[in-house]
Amino acid sequence: MSLRLDPDSALNCLPQPLVIVTAGDFEKPGQRGGMTAAWVSRVSMSPPLIMVSIAPSRYTLELIRRNGEFAVNIVGETLEKTAYGIFGSRTGRGIDKIAESRVKARRGEKTVVPLLEEATVALECKLVKTVEAGDHVLVIGEVVNALKFSEEQPIVFTP
Repeated sequence: MSLRLDPDSALNCLPQPLVIVTAGDFEKPGQRGGMTAAWVSRVSMSPPLIMVSIAPSRYTLELIRRNGEFAVNIVGETLEKTAYGIFGSRTGRGIDKIAESRVKARRGEKTVVPLLEEATVALECKLVKTVEAGDHVLVIGEVVNALKFSEEQPIVFTP
């Protein structure tokens, strides 16, 4: 037996990691931010590339384009409510989501972007290119540093 699905319903069956993408300058609260994302994937082994799909209107995309770097913070149970709440439902224009969320954060080691120390793993990335794709922009970055903060299992987003 089979059931025909529309493409959107079928694509929702793909496992999607839950992450918070951060960007901007950690030292400048008015010029940093982040957003929850689930459309993220490894692109290449050599060099190590990652892709995040971001809506063009997002403030985080503006920060990535302006500064040329970003971080992918992999969400575990500790960050789940924050990911869906502040980072997933509010714009970063005019508020400092990092301060508002009260998440422990620090400056990257190889970038100036905020890293969320409550993440399971944080991947620091240098922007390689952006590609327009339908109603989103694919942001491709080279992973230049990775830090493990927790033994928690990553959360898989389910629509």
